[in-house]
Amino acid sequence: MAARRAPSLEALFIAAVALFGFGSGTRPISDNSMFLHMRTGIEIATGHGIPSHDPYSFTAHGHGWVVQSWFAELTYGIAHRIGGFSLVSLEQGLLMGLLALLIAILARAGTPLRTALAAVIAVGVGSAFWSPRPLLYGLLALALTVWVVDRRKSPWLLLPVVWIWVNTHGSFPLGLAWLAARVVGELIDRRAVPRETLRYLGVFILGLGVAALNPVGPKLLTFPLAVGDKREIFKTIVEWRSPNFQESAGLTSLVFLSVALIVLLRRKVDWADLLPAVGFVALGLLAMRNVPAAGIVLAPVIGRALRPQGALPGVEARLAPPGGVNWALGGVLAIVYLAFAVGSLQGTGLDTKTYPVAAARQLDRMGLLREPHRVAEQDIVGCYLILRDVTKPEGLRTTRDFIDDRYDMYPLAVSRAYGTLLHGGATALDVLDRYGVDVVLWNKGLPLVGQLQATGRWRQIYADTTWIALQRA
Repeated sequence: MAARRAPSLEALFIAAVALFGFGSGTRPISDNSMFLHMRTGIEIATGHGIPSHDPYSFTAHGHGWVVQSWFAELTYGIAHRIGGFSLVSLEQGLLMGLLALLIAILARAGTPLRTALAAVIAVGVGSAFWSPRPLLYGLLALALTVWVVDRRKSPWLLLPVVWIWVNTHGSFPLGLAWLAARVVGELIDRRAVPRETLRYLGVFILGLGVAALNPVGPKLLTFPLAVGDKREIFKTIVEWRSPNFQESAGLTSLVFLSVALIVLLRRKVDWADLLPAVGFVALGLLAMRNVPAAGIVLAPVIGRALRPQGALPGVEARLAPPGGVNWALGGVLAIVYLAFAVGSLQGTGLDTKTYPVAAARQLDRMGLLREPHRVAEQDIVGCYLILRDVTKPEGLRTTRDFIDDRYDMYPLAVSRAYGTLLHGGATALDVLDRYGVDVVLWNKGLPLVGQLQATGRWRQIYADTTWIALQRA
């Protein structure tokens, strides 16, 4: 029986890049948006169905809600039922690892070292903005779309990709944008209609029609329009703003974007590569949530730009280590993968140290998180309270928040009222009166706290170094 072939050095480099994604994803979850997605997924997985109206707040209770990410949330709920939040954390590690793997495969440049360089650059562009939330499914779907088209796989593979994309995240218009830019670029390069790529575009559009067959219905296809309808609110959300290149995440992306630019300037780049690359980098500069998508689109472009021209055959083989060394390196990678997985499953899966855990516990003991009391809190705290509520027996799940980060769902009046509270506007006290708020759980450093204390009508019932809770006297 012939000996099994050792893994190639290029495959090991790709596996190492995927390991970076896997390790990043298995960290305890602290993302406030993910808290809300997990709570919704738990409710779906326990048989309560997909919500069609807001069940969590008192400011918009019963208001129509399109649960765009229902399928992603269902996977979170199933994972939680099987292994708790730690298994959800492991799921995020698998998703991030798969994303890094696909990017590295797209960035293959023909030799191990060039592939490694291209993959590191492409992953480096967007990985600082990867987070454990349904966006990962959208990024995976974009990477699979690029892979299917770039490697000329069967167009019909796009049907399941598009269905999953539409039913997990509202970023699916990015797939259309990338395909359209690719078609225009090939048209310029060839001076002829790119019929093959047009077939991919046609199947993608057909996939959108198929994706409408879901428990929520065709409303998922119009969900991205909510961004346009509530543009004034989305402009205030951090992830919809341009990256801050003076912060660590933005600076990291800027460094790798600069390196990518140097690589691309060394070679003549076809319009079919240049138009999508420039377009997605521009989208990333407009909103930081688009930066990871730019890294995906750049991956095959960087790989082609680094591909050697006229390389002598056999050179890489002479430079490669012997098979035994490759097996040993593969074994080390496998051990590290296993260590990350075991570490993830042994923890709680959650990181709540930046949230008002002790304050919420105190309010709960005093019965202030239950009706008829109404608590005003910041949006990130609202997400935490929603997840915290699921740990109670089902009959006691009565926490209602003022607001959370579902800005696509909340009426504009509620979002504007929250903006007034957040910035300590002149009518902040009127907002609290209007919504019948009798408890405020807030960050001590924000102006609303001083306003309430100055009235003499609010008494402090909890305080620590970061958070304070006040109740109407």
